[in-house]
Amino acid sequence: MTLPDRACPSLWFSWRCTARIFSSALDQLLNRRGFRQLWKGRHMQRVWILLTFWAVLLASCGAPPPSGNATPAVPGVTPTSGSETVTISFAVWEYERNIYQPLADRFMTENPNIKIVLVSLDDIMMFEPGNEGPTNPLDVLRRIVSAADTAPAFALTPEAFGTPLLLDLKPLMDADAAFQRDDFFPGAIERYAAKGGVWALPRYHGVPLIVYNRALFQNANLSEPRPGWTWDDLMSAAERLTERSGLTTLTYGFMEPTNGLLPLLGLLEKQGINPLTVVAEETDLTAPEYIAAVERIQEWYRAGVLVAPYARDAASDDPTRLAREGRVALWSDMSYISNDDGSPWTPDFPVGRAPFPKNAILDPFFSSTEGFIISGGTAHPDAAWRWIEWLSRQPALEDQQSFGPLSRLPARQSVAQQTEFWSKLDPPTAEAYRWAIENSGTLPSQQFDYTVMGALSQAVATVTGDPKANVRQALAEAQRQMQEAIAQRELTPTPKPNLNPVVVATPEPQEAPAGATTVTFGLYGYNPTELRRVARAFREQRPDIFVQLKPFEWTPDLKEVTAATLAQTSDCFFWFGPLAGNDETALLDLRPLIEADSTFPRDDIVPAALAQYSREGRIYGLPYAVNMRSLIYNHAAFEAAGVQPPRADWKPDDFLAAAQALTRGEGNEQRWGYVPLGGPQADLLFFINQFGARLMVGEGKDLRPNYTDPKTIAAIRWYLDLSMVHKVAPPLTIVYRRDDFGGGDRSYELVQSGRVGMWFGYPESFQGGVVIQPLEPGGGPAPTAAPLTPVERDIRAAPLPVGGAGVPSSEVFLRGLFISARTQQPQACWEWIKFLSGDTSLTYGDMPARRSVAQSEAFIKQLPPERVAQFEAMRATLAMPSQNAGDANVIYSQHTDPYWFFKALSAVVEKGASLEKELAEAQRFATAFAECMNREDARAPACAKEVDPDYKGYNVEEGDPTPLPAGAAP
Repeated sequence: MTLPDRACPSLWFSWRCTARIFSSALDQLLNRRGFRQLWKGRHMQRVWILLTFWAVLLASCGAPPPSGNATPAVPGVTPTSGSETVTISFAVWEYERNIYQPLADRFMTENPNIKIVLVSLDDIMMFEPGNEGPTNPLDVLRRIVSAADTAPAFALTPEAFGTPLLLDLKPLMDADAAFQRDDFFPGAIERYAAKGGVWALPRYHGVPLIVYNRALFQNANLSEPRPGWTWDDLMSAAERLTERSGLTTLTYGFMEPTNGLLPLLGLLEKQGINPLTVVAEETDLTAPEYIAAVERIQEWYRAGVLVAPYARDAASDDPTRLAREGRVALWSDMSYISNDDGSPWTPDFPVGRAPFPKNAILDPFFSSTEGFIISGGTAHPDAAWRWIEWLSRQPALEDQQSFGPLSRLPARQSVAQQTEFWSKLDPPTAEAYRWAIENSGTLPSQQFDYTVMGALSQAVATVTGDPKANVRQALAEAQRQMQEAIAQRELTPTPKPNLNPVVVATPEPQEAPAGATTVTFGLYGYNPTELRRVARAFREQRPDIFVQLKPFEWTPDLKEVTAATLAQTSDCFFWFGPLAGNDETALLDLRPLIEADSTFPRDDIVPAALAQYSREGRIYGLPYAVNMRSLIYNHAAFEAAGVQPPRADWKPDDFLAAAQALTRGEGNEQRWGYVPLGGPQADLLFFINQFGARLMVGEGKDLRPNYTDPKTIAAIRWYLDLSMVHKVAPPLTIVYRRDDFGGGDRSYELVQSGRVGMWFGYPESFQGGVVIQPLEPGGGPAPTAAPLTPVERDIRAAPLPVGGAGVPSSEVFLRGLFISARTQQPQACWEWIKFLSGDTSLTYGDMPARRSVAQSEAFIKQLPPERVAQFEAMRATLAMPSQNAGDANVIYSQHTDPYWFFKALSAVVEKGASLEKELAEAQRFATAFAECMNREDARAPACAKEVDPDYKGYNVEEGDPTPLPAGAAP
């Protein structure tokens, strides 16, 4: 999975921004097959705590307050004349560009004398490798207001109020006769008011609520929560509603989103303790009041009064499932509760909502506001004001959608009315929101010291994660680490932020200068920020060519994206993977451009990579980066067996001979010549190709199984015999059912123990304690007769054994550069993609496809030794000519299903069934499935069940968990 480029640089920037990233990433994660169980694991604990407590607590807080006096920026409000056109820049995240560009276009239509230019916040926040950027939020804010006239207020902290970084909006509000201050809900503008000015214009509130199971309250004859209730009220209700039977918890009280920190603050507040204002140097966390509070939290977790919104271990109940089953009395809408397929859960029983109880410690943070700021260095304050004031009156495109775990309320009453916000809520929920807004605390004037709070959170996490943990010991350890942190802080003085006046940079050109040629470059799955940097470098060399980046946008009727899809909307573009059959007609043949360019070496592209994009003498793409598996081998085992290291020209028989020589011993001392790491599927497909066989024939909807072809059967038999006859591999476990999880696979354990000679994979997979050395050219050293012990390991990368039929396309992950057949600027596109092919910033760990780049000293110097070895092995593999263009991975295409194929092989290896008979049966089912999929509006789950009523594969209805099988391609 690729997470989206929606990241805020730090948690203290904005609760809303952090929640947006988490919700978006989580939504993608939970909807990926094979990743749905991750939400239930311990991996999410630290993420959840950070994103639900610290994002709330640290919102609007920055570094220690700056010393000295700062002069506030005071605008001279000069109306823009009717004939003068001014340019205002507005910083946006790339993922929001498609939201704000239409708004900017509409604003410019209504205000023709103001031009709005969107600048990328991703670009602004991009730092050089090795430089994580400023740690002080004021320095981060300075970076933003120096790059854009206006921006979202996500990096705003109270320490910036009254400094030259921000423009005071109050004079602009007062000078604007059309501005209606009373259109904002009470407290919205006031949240940003300080030092006699207003430093941001609010657009939305973020208000979390408590959700409760009304039936549980009614059955217990308890009054339902109301606005104004206290933490004592909440925890008393949670205790009353917790029901146990022996050691079993039948009903839990409160699914609390911060791992106990919020209830802890409620307990401490009753004792007059505020961990955010106490002096850390004078605080003793082992004092009785802290011990009593933390012990109470641990008691509540033990009894089920409190429960975390994630499973603590594999044996724990999933709390979100408990909530869905009606077994949780109260939870927060900050807790993301999803169905099994990852979609948001809607309760099917009556629920109510109430605001969080008041807490003097957290009140300032339990309501966040997002809005817009104007840079103190803007040259056009009046135009900037007109833009952000106009923006504050526009409903966002996402207003009609449910957005993650947090609720988003318009700051303006007119927007709330326009979007019918309040009319969509039941009266109690509306009352809860209104009460929460009206009772939200004012922002602190400076950042609190989080030293004590951080130490407390560590102790609480310890005792809630382990019910048997000793509270006094946990607090003693937290006290020790807190004192160490204090000592370290005293040795490292905090740098003072730069509060000098700022000047807003001129935005880079948005269109080609006079006389230059414009080419549009399509982006699909790439970060525009990195590409813009390359485009700037290209513009310096070729000012006559202007590259306009064009991120791809999905449309509702688009089912899949292909190279042909991008060729319809861009002059040239990036694409990854193999070309589909209908792509070629949409792509320009690059051969004439390559042959006419004397500056481009003809043999600079590795042959097997170029072959992936070549058809009948035409070249449809310029390979950019390539990656593939290698044959990883234990060099110590090869030496002991007297076998020369693997080579690219090995045929299957050479591989078998080496595996036989490497296999020795028996029982617990058994050393295997070969192991299919993680499952045999991918390796099986590789060797089928090396025999010149094909599992599938045809393309697209004409794709049909070829399982019973004698050549296919012979190739499969050869592979199965590695284990069943020659005994050079352990017994095979073939995972093919959706409820299979490969529990019998010991391949990783065997490799790590040094008991395997060869396997297919990536060398970086075994960095833990394993030394990976570059492949020695010309073979290995003289063999020794010393017996191999489990710890004798020397793991190296070798070429794939492709002497049988060359490199199969299924083994090559290739990314390339293409030119649309429709372009009017083929030469300009060629100059650009040629330049881009020599830049390595977008290789992302893959090997550059151009030899001159991959073997350049500058590129090799930045690689770790194991990566150099892998790339040497890959070059040797890719130098072998390909004799079979078949792609074995088409067995996983949308028009077919490999379930019956792998089921047949499983019957052979586990039950000794006839290979020919089982493959014939599998071909019958797979053919029927393919023909069913040719029908109009055919759906794979329905076809699978129609063909085979006992089907247990991965094509299932939406909502069923469908993890991918081990070794299968996604």
